[in-house]
Amino acid sequence: MKAYVDPGKIPFKVQAIASALKNSGGTPLIVGGPVRDVLLGRQPQDWDVAVDMDPQEILQVFPGACTVGIELGRVSVGDVDVVSLRAEKDYRDKRHPSQVVFGVPLGKDLERRDFTINAMAWDPFTGEIFDPFGGLEHLEHRALVCVGDARERFEEDPLRILRAVRFRTCLGLNFDAELVEAIRERKGLLSRVSGERVFAELRRILTSPAVCQGVTDLYEYGLSATILPELDQAPHQVAAALSLCQPDLPARLAVLLGITETKPDDVQSRFNLPASLTRQVEWLVLNCDPELILDKRSLPKGHSGLWKQPGGYTKDPGYMARRIVYHWGVKQLERLMDVKRAIWLGRGNGGLPDDFLFLSAGYWLMLQSDCQDFMTLALDGNEIMELLDVEQGQVVGEALEYLEDVVLQHPEMNRKQTLSQILLEWWSKRV
Repeated sequence: MKAYVDPGKIPFKVQAIASALKNSGGTPLIVGGPVRDVLLGRQPQDWDVAVDMDPQEILQVFPGACTVGIELGRVSVGDVDVVSLRAEKDYRDKRHPSQVVFGVPLGKDLERRDFTINAMAWDPFTGEIFDPFGGLEHLEHRALVCVGDARERFEEDPLRILRAVRFRTCLGLNFDAELVEAIRERKGLLSRVSGERVFAELRRILTSPAVCQGVTDLYEYGLSATILPELDQAPHQVAAALSLCQPDLPARLAVLLGITETKPDDVQSRFNLPASLTRQVEWLVLNCDPELILDKRSLPKGHSGLWKQPGGYTKDPGYMARRIVYHWGVKQLERLMDVKRAIWLGRGNGGLPDDFLFLSAGYWLMLQSDCQDFMTLALDGNEIMELLDVEQGQVVGEALEYLEDVVLQHPEMNRKQTLSQILLEWWSKRV
């Protein structure tokens, strides 16, 4: 029985690309993930169009297309990938084929794909679904099944092992017995996959609403021992804590590292994480210590901790919250609250910790004021130099830092005349 899906679900830009290929003599089809997602009622993030043309013929239709990946028959027209129908042989490095053959039938192209739910094609004009491996039935039964022999698919590219966990986590699918056995047998192959590729899958697992299922699978199938050994220290605590945290990557990474007491640098080097992400996560991990918020290592030079000081606890939660927002933004303050709560409850504690309650009080105090009252100083560096009659240098930096602290404590003082007077008083005590 043939299956059809309304082509009206295909975005106009994809339809336009398909029409251009058809007008040039090709037979374009939507393939892979977009077909699966539409059948699941989800909005596809990426669109792939396969066509019975070789890469050079595709370039004649779209001469300005991006040619990164053309050796594998892939060109990019904007954010849409147009690929030649192809077969691949002999995966020499557990990822890249040593031979690519273009001009193969559709069934041969779909045969090289990882799972049956990704091995379907969709005619963008008639709406017909081509499903040679039973992907539709497997979707109906929420089953994840490899195309052909699962062990062979994992040998070709071991990342598919991790993709299996990701699809199960993000799409709510079930593994068949053969897939489970193949995962257990081939899990060691993941050590051959680059950290960047591993993390591309991990981030989707970690930010899934079903993250508890995902990290449990990583542990129970023995995958974490190779790619995320920290998880093995406290798998159930990590799973519980992550499920209590918003699906935000920096926050969930911080929860994982905080529960297992892992240094962010260790994970950064393993996965080659972006510096900006590492910096956010490191700050969150450092400041999840209930004895200290805003560790001096995590702030610009000259700033000290705010939570616990030599004289005891700081008495102004609003000042603390404004200071965090000034240096890191509202989102990072919200993350810190989320991470603290998740770690505390994930460890089986009751209630909420004092430092979380203190943060919450500061957060609400901060929200009740206009952020513009403290985010931009009423005096800039040039005005400071003019008032103090000094050249640009260390003094200007110290003056700015002093005024920033004044305004963070008392936002109502962020007025040019008021700050000018405060600055001159500060300067008179120095000279």
